[in-house]
Amino acid sequence: MLGWWFVVTAPAVGEGEGEVLAKWETGLGGLDWIAGLAGAGRAEQLRFDGYPLRYTVRAGDVLPLLADGSVFDTGHRPHELDPERIAACPPDALLTVDAWDQS
Repeated sequence: MLGWWFVVTAPAVGEGEGEVLAKWETGLGGLDWIAGLAGAGRAEQLRFDGYPLRYTVRAGDVLPLLADGSVFDTGHRPHELDPERIAACPPDALLTVDAWDQS
Protein backbone atom coordinates (compact mmCIF):
# COMPACT_ATOMS: atom_id res chain seq x y z
CA MET A 1 0.00 0.00 0.00
CA LEU A 2 1.25 3.45 -0.82
CA GLY A 3 0.58 6.18 1.70
CA TRP A 4 1.34 7.33 5.23
CA TRP A 5 0.75 6.19 8.82
CA PHE A 6 0.45 9.13 11.24
CA VAL A 7 0.91 9.21 15.00
CA VAL A 8 0.34 12.44 16.96
CA THR A 9 1.74 12.54 20.49
CA ALA A 10 1.70 15.06 23.30
CA PRO A 11 4.77 15.56 25.51
CA ALA A 12 5.27 13.08 28.33
CA VAL A 13 4.34 14.13 31.83
CA GLY A 14 7.43 13.42 33.93
CA GLU A 15 9.58 10.63 32.56
CA GLY A 16 8.22 8.27 29.95
CA GLU A 17 6.82 8.25 26.48
CA GLY A 18 4.48 10.86 25.09
CA GLU A 19 0.74 10.33 25.14
CA VAL A 20 -0.78 9.25 21.84
CA LEU A 21 -3.61 11.59 20.83
CA ALA A 22 -4.36 10.19 17.38
CA LYS A 23 -3.22 7.69 14.75
CA TRP A 24 -4.43 7.04 11.25
CA GLU A 25 -3.52 5.86 7.78
CA THR A 26 -3.80 7.86 4.55
CA GLY A 27 -3.09 7.54 0.88
CA LEU A 28 -0.33 9.27 -1.06
CA GLY A 29 -1.67 12.83 -0.63
CA GLY A 30 -2.03 12.40 3.12
CA LEU A 31 1.16 14.33 3.85
CA ASP A 32 -0.15 17.55 2.31
CA TRP A 33 -1.68 18.98 5.50
CA ILE A 34 1.49 18.80 7.62
CA ALA A 35 3.72 19.88 4.72
CA GLY A 36 1.43 22.88 4.32
CA LEU A 37 1.76 23.78 8.00
CA ALA A 38 5.56 23.46 7.72
CA GLY A 39 5.60 25.60 4.59
CA ALA A 40 3.60 28.28 6.43
CA GLY A 41 6.07 28.23 9.35
CA ARG A 42 3.50 26.70 11.71
CA ALA A 43 5.26 23.31 11.97
CA GLU A 44 8.91 22.34 11.98
CA GLN A 45 10.20 19.23 10.23
CA LEU A 46 12.83 17.49 12.37
CA ARG A 47 13.41 14.29 10.37
CA PHE A 48 13.48 13.93 6.61
CA ASP A 49 14.29 10.27 5.94
CA GLY A 50 10.75 8.79 6.03
CA TYR A 51 11.41 6.50 9.00
CA PRO A 52 9.53 8.48 10.19
CA LEU A 53 9.23 12.01 8.93
CA ARG A 54 8.94 13.92 12.20
CA TYR A 55 7.39 17.31 12.79
CA THR A 56 6.63 19.46 15.80
CA VAL A 57 3.53 21.63 15.74
CA ARG A 58 1.42 23.53 18.26
CA ALA A 59 -1.74 21.75 19.38
CA GLY A 60 -3.80 24.79 18.39
CA ASP A 61 -2.73 24.24 14.77
CA VAL A 62 -3.35 20.49 14.55
CA LEU A 63 -6.19 19.63 16.96
CA PRO A 64 -8.83 21.56 14.95
CA LEU A 65 -7.82 19.50 11.90
CA LEU A 66 -8.38 16.31 13.87
CA ALA A 67 -11.74 17.61 15.10
CA ASP A 68 -13.04 18.49 11.64
CA GLY A 69 -11.59 15.32 10.07
CA SER A 70 -9.78 17.17 7.29
CA VAL A 71 -6.54 15.22 7.84
CA PHE A 72 -8.20 11.83 7.40
CA ASP A 73 -8.32 10.05 4.07
CA THR A 74 -11.74 9.93 2.47
CA GLY A 75 -11.15 6.26 1.56
CA HIS A 76 -12.75 5.18 4.83
CA ARG A 77 -9.47 4.12 6.38
CA PRO A 78 -9.80 3.75 10.15
CA HIS A 79 -8.48 6.34 12.55
CA GLU A 80 -8.11 6.37 16.31
CA LEU A 81 -8.57 9.44 18.48
CA ASP A 82 -8.26 9.80 22.26
CA PRO A 83 -10.93 12.44 23.00
CA GLU A 84 -9.97 12.82 26.69
CA ARG A 85 -6.30 13.45 25.96
CA ILE A 86 -7.18 15.77 23.08
CA ALA A 87 -9.56 17.79 25.30
CA ALA A 88 -6.90 18.06 28.02
CA CYS A 89 -4.21 19.30 25.62
CA PRO A 90 -3.58 23.07 25.85
CA PRO A 91 -3.43 24.92 22.49
CA ASP A 92 0.18 25.98 23.07
CA ALA A 93 1.44 22.41 23.73
CA LEU A 94 4.12 21.32 21.27
CA LEU A 95 3.00 18.05 19.68
CA THR A 96 5.02 15.54 17.71
CA VAL A 97 3.64 14.29 14.40
CA ASP A 98 5.32 11.19 13.01
CA ALA A 99 4.52 10.25 9.42
CA TRP A 100 5.67 6.77 8.43
CA ASP A 101 6.10 6.08 4.71
CA GLN A 102 3.97 3.02 3.84
CA SER A 103 5.50 2.34 0.42
